[in-house]
Amino acid sequence: MNKRKLSQLILGIAVISIFWACSEASTDYYPKPRGYMRLDFPERKYSIFAPDSCPFQFETADYFRVIQKANCNSDIQMDRFNATLFLTYMPIDSNLMMNIEYSRKLVYEHSIKADAIEEVPVLNPKNSTYGLKYNIKGDAASPFQFYVTDSTHHFLRGALYFNVQPNYDSIRSSLDYVVEDIDQLLKTITWKNESN
Repeated sequence: MNKRKLSQLILGIAVISIFWACSEASTDYYPKPRGYMRLDFPERKYSIFAPDSCPFQFETADYFRVIQKANCNSDIQMDRFNATLFLTYMPIDSNLMMNIEYSRKLVYEHSIKADAIEEVPVLNPKNSTYGLKYNIKGDAASPFQFYVTDSTHHFLRGALYFNVQPNYDSIRSSLDYVVEDIDQLLKTITWKNESN
């Protein structure tokens, strides 16, 4: 084999090797996704919240700090997550449908920023608790709301807000954790009727 053919063969092998190496390397590297702080979540422990002057009780997570307000309304502060669950209690006379429609209106005001609003029924016949949970996905101000009622005497609505600029991706892991504890609250609501 003469020198010219040998140099062409070596050059061809080098070019093929470079293209092969570049194509292999390009499949291994991607832009890094935007990073968020890693959170360590507390172990779950619950206790009963049963205000004497109010016609309901439920379990709360130990990291919930309940601030009672007038007329059985409460703010549940979650300092660890920089979030607050605002609870509004309304006794029912003839205003059940009005309360339900008003709650729905407040949820759907977030549709401007929401990517989706998922409605999930709350059905607990044992405790006479019925209602809806709303998972509000996207950069809405409130990512989770609910209402529950016994349909004759009591109506309780809740709205969760994180005290930060809305960014669904950054609050997602905290939201998932907190919503599990709000679900525990909803499962354990019991009503105190006047006859009890």
